[in-house]
Amino acid sequence: MRRTIAIVVGAILLLALVAFAVGRLMSPHDVPAVVAASKPATCADAYRVLKLTPSQISAANPVCLTQSLKLSGEVTGQVAEAYTVAQDSAAPTAMCGEPKRWSSFPQALLALDAGGKAYRLRISAPGSSEHQQVSISNVADVVELASISDPTVLWHLGTGKVTLNADGVTGTLDVNVLQDVSGAVPVHITGQWACGAPLPLPTSAAGAPCASFYAINHLTATDVARMKAHACHPQDLTLAGDVSAHLDHAVTDTVDPQFGPGGDNFCASGSEAYEATLKFSIRDESFLLNLGASRNPAVTPGQYSAVSGTAIGALLFLGNADPSTHGDFVTDDKVFWTGTSGTFSIGKDMKSGTVDATVSSSSGGLGSTVRIKGSWRCAA
Repeated sequence: MRRTIAIVVGAILLLALVAFAVGRLMSPHDVPAVVAASKPATCADAYRVLKLTPSQISAANPVCLTQSLKLSGEVTGQVAEAYTVAQDSAAPTAMCGEPKRWSSFPQALLALDAGGKAYRLRISAPGSSEHQQVSISNVADVVELASISDPTVLWHLGTGKVTLNADGVTGTLDVNVLQDVSGAVPVHITGQWACGAPLPLPTSAAGAPCASFYAINHLTATDVARMKAHACHPQDLTLAGDVSAHLDHAVTDTVDPQFGPGGDNFCASGSEAYEATLKFSIRDESFLLNLGASRNPAVTPGQYSAVSGTAIGALLFLGNADPSTHGDFVTDDKVFWTGTSGTFSIGKDMKSGTVDATVSSSSGGLGSTVRIKGSWRCAA
């Protein structure tokens, strides 16, 4: 009896060892094939499919960008990388640059490999940048997928959603695109895309008052030291709308004071007029806020209209502080907002006050508005 049991157990062990050996022999051939089939495509895959020349590959490598895209339906595949490509060839082209405020969004053209074939993905967002995230739900003519080898094979009838991040060169997709043929099967494209690399912000002492203003504008150590000592003043201002942030410090320098619209480094009365100027940075942009009033025979503490007209009222400018002129602010005359409603007050010290005003653009950013509310100070 014991001998019979031993024989059975031995047979079971022998079968187990044979199964293990077979599995070991098969795994080097079968498992990697499955893994390879599901591996997301890279730029190298696109280069190989498109048979790019060595010089084209050298030009494409710097514009090869990370993606996280999945295609299903008539075209299937996962995409980890794509390169920015020309409109009418497989040649690489410059990556998208971050759009300036109120400039049009750049067109994304990406060459990618999906299922062993090369495609050009186009994303053409309408409108202009406000340096805020944009969501597009009407994607007709916004997203297009085309075969690079045969551009007549085209999926362009789209539904779904496209988002652009505040930088204007990255975003997400969740769309279906169709060929304009009877019985067409859609291609579903989802994930994250990029046609450019957002510029990193200059490093600054985290949390230090006015630090981002100094860093973004590349001011000299001498000018920064002066501003830290005498020009960086506490604020409690909230900006909402097309420029959105809470401002806790701003700069009113003492070098080269200039009075008037777009004036800089001013915090005083001049004859029958008064002006306070504040300059600051929000993320990657720098701004100048002018608050100005006029009254005969003199401006005194009190409340004044923020509407820009006979007096400055409230003005907000985009621009930059010029490091070659000790940080004097250079306004962008195409990007500014003028006071359309509200008031501001000047305190008894004539160096501080409050504001609750709306400024609007009537030029490049038609319809753009910013509300500015809180307390301000232009001198100690």
